[in-house]
Amino acid sequence: MVERKIIDLSLQIEEGMPFYPGDPEPHVRKFIDYKDKGYMVHELNIGTHTGTHVDVPAHFIPGGKTLEKIGIEQFIGEGQAFNYNEVDPSTEIVIIYTGTNKQWKKGWKMDNIKVIDEELAMKLVRSKVKLVGIDSPSIGSSEVHRILLSNNTVIVENLSDTTSLLVGKKFTFYAVPILVSGVDGAQARAFAVL
Repeated sequence: MVERKIIDLSLQIEEGMPFYPGDPEPHVRKFIDYKDKGYMVHELNIGTHTGTHVDVPAHFIPGGKTLEKIGIEQFIGEGQAFNYNEVDPSTEIVIIYTGTNKQWKKGWKMDNIKVIDEELAMKLVRSKVKLVGIDSPSIGSSEVHRILLSNNTVIVENLSDTTSLLVGKKFTFYAVPILVSGVDGAQARAFAVL
């Protein structure tokens, strides 16, 4: 049996974690404790675009597909990772490493994050990329989102800094979101299998 390596690309959801300016502040709280009921339950309050998450067309496209209308296969496939300024799409999934999330727990200065431009977004669409991921809290401007999402290219944002381990490699990528009805995105556990 061939041993395959799994690289977790997800940011941990936790109380006090950074979140995109204007989004709801995330909270993870104990709701029921063992001493009260003999079991534990936590309450999770989080916006759909906090932590490692997917963006689907409804995020920027009025009447665009909401999460439950997108097949799970859209979030799984053969991928390749590139450094930020060297993207050359040849697989159905493209992962972009920017280095932005090296210090994500300290938060971001939004004017210092690395994002892609409209030209690269169009190149990804022309190359029939079905999913693009990035280790940054945003893939780019509103127009970049519209270009990708209007062409049914889903986006995974806020991948962890372990994305650096994938640069120059091909792998099977997974970023399967929790299934929530009627939403524009959701948290996902993202990982690559080499």
